[in-house]
Amino acid sequence: MMSLQSYVSHADQWEQRATIRSRPRRVVEDDALSYYPVERQPLYAHPTIVDAGSQVQDFILLQSFYKYINDVIIFETEIVNRTALAIAKGRFPFDFPFACRSDAMSVVIDEHYHAYVAMDYLDQVERNTGIAPIEQNKEIELSRAIPRAIAYVPAEYAAGMELLAVAISENTVTAEVAAFSRDATLKRSVKGVMADHLADEGRHSVFWINLVKLYWSQIDENARVALGIGLPYFLKEYLTNELQLEFDRRLIDSLDLPAASRAQIASDMVGAYPITARHPMIVNIRKFLKMAGLLEHEPTRAAIAAYL
Repeated sequence: MMSLQSYVSHADQWEQRATIRSRPRRVVEDDALSYYPVERQPLYAHPTIVDAGSQVQDFILLQSFYKYINDVIIFETEIVNRTALAIAKGRFPFDFPFACRSDAMSVVIDEHYHAYVAMDYLDQVERNTGIAPIEQNKEIELSRAIPRAIAYVPAEYAAGMELLAVAISENTVTAEVAAFSRDATLKRSVKGVMADHLADEGRHSVFWINLVKLYWSQIDENARVALGIGLPYFLKEYLTNELQLEFDRRLIDSLDLPAASRAQIASDMVGAYPITARHPMIVNIRKFLKMAGLLEHEPTRAAIAAYL
């Protein structure tokens, strides 16, 4: 069991390595490399899109990049920082020690800085390409998943459900950003933005694991059982592709192609984003649940057996 006194702050690491203190501005370069990984956007390889030519394919990748960055901004400023700030300011209904609250405030600073960098970079891309983003989603999967999961737990455990959801998603995002930062097909500046983000998210990942591990070890059995029951509802809502498909339909409709072609492409894309047991998100979620100690709790392990 983790004790309140055993938590170790990352303050020294933050002072030395936080990107807000140590990274230059990332500037878009003029080269032929991509803004977005081809393998993350199945539309790129659709036969009709391939026949339409590289300009259409590049447009699809650019718009997918706009969406990804917009999603990151929503995730960091509207979701992660909501929970982190509640912890930092002592508004979370659990008495975290000062070291936890201080680290939570550093997460708030980092995430707002990531959003600032993302906004700056998006503005550069739009000015350099002369291509504006199509209509963006106003929410992400977490925007729906958290309140829907909270509805399945008693009111006194709502904050705990939110904490678990944010911690799970932060660890999922860390792995996703890492994949971006290693992609040789992407512009150096895109990889730089992602590498900077990763430098902070790796620290955040450890923070959220330790925070949940501490929280989980200190709450009573009733709380653990209630939160364990809520977890599968969260995972079901989180691991969906509805919003991605909504975006792709808008993206397809924006293309200068015959209506029949656009309709066929949209139909073909319905099963383009399968989430199976081997999907990286599920693999990362399993890893988080194990490291945070939740899988040691038999009722919780049984409740989420379908994802293990």
